[in-house]
Amino acid sequence: MTAFPDLHFELGELVADGERVMCEATITGTHLGTPALPVLGGLLVGVPPTGKRIAVQSIHFYRVVGGTIVEHRATRDDLGIMQQLGLLAPTGHAAADLSRPLLAP
Repeated sequence: MTAFPDLHFELGELVADGERVMCEATITGTHLGTPALPVLGGLLVGVPPTGKRIAVQSIHFYRVVGGTIVEHRATRDDLGIMQQLGLLAPTGHAAADLSRPLLAP
């Protein structure tokens, strides 16, 4: 929360099958701080705040047993975050369309 104090997760599609749950989320926030801990794999340690907003997608996979999350795996677009903050050059590919879901119905 130090790097992105206004961090927000907007839930997209949610799918559950037995003890397996999958959800997609759009992550937004403004880079306003310098984290002391290695968030984003340490990519922002020592990086002064850019004041720029980010919007990236993520997918989370959970295993829930007896009402408790016992396993969690996720993917997040860290490259997109770094590019949106101006810390890495764009790859030349078109920007992701965040208005459509990650997974087609």
